[in-house]
Amino acid sequence: MFANERRVRIVELLERKSSISVSELMKLFGVSIETVRRDLEYLENQQALKRVHGGAVSNRKMKSFANLENRMEENRALKQNLARNTIPFISDNDTIAIDSGSTAMELVPLLKEHFHKLTIVTNSPEVFGSLCDTDGFTLIQIGGQYLRDEKAFYGHMALDAIDRLHFSKAFIFPSAISLHGGIGVFVHELFDIQRAYIRNADEVFILADSTKFETSATIKLCDLSASHKIITDHELPEDIYARYKKNAVQIIKS
Repeated sequence: MFANERRVRIVELLERKSSISVSELMKLFGVSIETVRRDLEYLENQQALKRVHGGAVSNRKMKSFANLENRMEENRALKQNLARNTIPFISDNDTIAIDSGSTAMELVPLLKEHFHKLTIVTNSPEVFGSLCDTDGFTLIQIGGQYLRDEKAFYGHMALDAIDRLHFSKAFIFPSAISLHGGIGVFVHELFDIQRAYIRNADEVFILADSTKFETSATIKLCDLSASHKIITDHELPEDIYARYKKNAVQIIKS
């Protein structure tokens, strides 16, 4: 077994149990203690686990939640990179739904740059305001109760509007993502809106920068699905990328 295969397997084991010993790994893989220690050191450097005396423990992290203003500047270069990775999956004449959030605002200028004719549905007045003067774009603003901290509409009126629509593609921006825990969010008011976008789209794209992988949030939006396309940035560690591919997750990075 190659080193990369062993390391993927170690992380998979820690998805199912919170800790594992060096002796267990030596027996499982038929390798020396030095080899196991090198594997654990490598994975710790990748933030995939934490080494402890005699073995390792899971390093699954709870993602911290910041307000929208702070998130607009947080990891901005990574969000710009994943937004660029999204463009090949959009075509002129598409009808697309765009979730609210800081990553959405990195996608908006690229839509204006690359496309001439789109129909865009959004519950974000920020997205709407940035696109409303673009010739050739048809915009549908989802209204309802306004969540000031997130600059987004939500509630029954918003849901009623979304459920009357159908999209070729929906672009969702979660707070956390993991193989074990699925796709996580923090803002419970927007949960039903995001679920409605997913429900009414032919294709679902989950846009998450690399810092959100193998973390958790307080609310589970949905499980990872083989039909979802996960788009991220070039900083995602190769070990995590390989694990997602091995689990039949469609994941795109550059």
